[in-house]
Amino acid sequence: MKHKKLIYSLFLIAIVFASPGCKKLLEEEPRTSFTPPFFATNDGLQGGIAGIYTSFRTQWANQIWTQLFDGGTDEALRGGSVDNGAASWMIYNNPVIKSNTGNYEGFWNTLFTDINTANGVLQYGVDADIPATTKTQLLAQAKFLRGFCYFYLVTTFGQVPLHTTLNTSASTADALAPLADLYAQIIKDFTESANDLPNTPAAGMGKPAFKATALFLLAKTYLWRGWSSVAQASDFQQAFTISKSIIDNKATYNLDLLPNFSTVFREGQEYSKEILMVIDHTKDLKFGQNSPVGNGATSFSENKANFFWRHNYPTLNANYPASGGANVTVRDIQNGRPFVRLRPNTKYVLDVAFANRATDSRYDGTFETIWLAVTPPAGVAPDAVVPGTTGATTPRGTLINKVDTAIWMRDRLVTPAERAAFKGIMFEPDNLPGATTPYTAAFFPSVRKFDDSTRGHMNDYSDRPYILFRFAECYLICAEAAIKGGATTADAAAMINVLRTRAALKDRQTPAEYAAAVVAQQVTPAQMTIDFLLDERTRELFAEDCRWWDLSRTKTLVARVQQYNAEAAAGVQPFNMLRPIPQSQIDLVTEGPPYPQNPGYF
Repeated sequence: MKHKKLIYSLFLIAIVFASPGCKKLLEEEPRTSFTPPFFATNDGLQGGIAGIYTSFRTQWANQIWTQLFDGGTDEALRGGSVDNGAASWMIYNNPVIKSNTGNYEGFWNTLFTDINTANGVLQYGVDADIPATTKTQLLAQAKFLRGFCYFYLVTTFGQVPLHTTLNTSASTADALAPLADLYAQIIKDFTESANDLPNTPAAGMGKPAFKATALFLLAKTYLWRGWSSVAQASDFQQAFTISKSIIDNKATYNLDLLPNFSTVFREGQEYSKEILMVIDHTKDLKFGQNSPVGNGATSFSENKANFFWRHNYPTLNANYPASGGANVTVRDIQNGRPFVRLRPNTKYVLDVAFANRATDSRYDGTFETIWLAVTPPAGVAPDAVVPGTTGATTPRGTLINKVDTAIWMRDRLVTPAERAAFKGIMFEPDNLPGATTPYTAAFFPSVRKFDDSTRGHMNDYSDRPYILFRFAECYLICAEAAIKGGATTADAAAMINVLRTRAALKDRQTPAEYAAAVVAQQVTPAQMTIDFLLDERTRELFAEDCRWWDLSRTKTLVARVQQYNAEAAAGVQPFNMLRPIPQSQIDLVTEGPPYPQNPGYF
């Protein structure tokens, strides 16, 4: 089967993960395959680990992947240019998706290839003639990464094959492992790696896994198992205790919440104290697997997260909603490339999750709602437009480039007087009756978390590290586990209130305003339900590529999609809480019992 084949054409970047002070060795050694003897060498161990981390670039922040796991939830609707491969999944068009399993093939194959690599490191790395401390750290990384891969396979597909030894030849037989065995192996890998990983990443190493990262996923694994059919009585208590231990020992792990939510995703903060793990990216074409500058972001390994939630602002003409007139702003580096793949579901986002925008900064910290006028004179590049020059003329006046607001996504209905006094174009939420210019599939508030102003060309990918796990989620795991009986609802409220106190802080706020907002933000034990917890996860983690998993884990996918997502409500079914096994996997099993498809798919 594909996932049991050796890794081919892998460029091994030797990266030392062991002791503080070790440096990246920017040496590349092309190899045609990994073999068992190679795993017993220093380069084999380091190259195997680096290869696994590198492979994650092809999944996270990839456009199909992002649409599959953010779309079809309460949070997101289809954008005006949703990718054809994901459109059916975003509305659960089951006659199509029951047999449309190819979208998951890359994810499946990547993770199983990585598992085989990790098995090679663990099986043969023990014999490597390298310093014991270095060896311990590399083997701990391999255990973490194997647990990481199985965590995502099990939470996405349910039962899958379990392999813990290196496979060196193709096989045509395979079978599902019991779910209990899979969870036990994941817990074992995270527990053992947490015992050996350092308290903090080595200096200059970015954010590969360290002790707190393993503990974070260990807690989350217990949380998932607690909700599952193979739950054990202590699962929620374990999830609470472990996640609480990360919080209580945050100084040991050099972790903390940043004071202001709006700064968490600012450029340059990817390795801050709030970040537990990133998927690294680089401008370097040799090591980053990137397209050349200006080539249009064609590589599957590039971070395109800054494109997907961006509305089609460059097509908005001055006379909108009538036709005619110059575009009020154009595509440039600062505003980003509008892929228009997903858009926020305002019925849920504005009316429920972010309903309290007066004292909670997380709506403003998540969404971009204003765009300045940028209408270049003839022969002037968009990024060379001089502030203060004349822009487009609307029926209400002439816009001044990079001074006047050209587009404003309001969060309420506006009066005729407000509209007449505003030179630009104001939109109103599409869920509100009476909206004159409602949000559409093309025009909507955009997610600002992944903006990248350092790109060399307006169509380029982002080279920002992709933030995968944040310390803030430890509080949410704690609260969810407490609600489910791992502690008390008072403990849950205490965890949530830490995040809500941070969210009370807004820019240009007086101390008195902040104090009043903190009081308004506090919640009580009586409010601690799973529905509230899911709303809080939206407020904190919107667009961070975890929503489908949240709804799947808590068994609320069907209920919440039917309640909030009108375009997906008729299609969603309970079996959509698992994704389908790729057909290629099923076809390649020709020996022994046929490999089964997940229920509901064929």
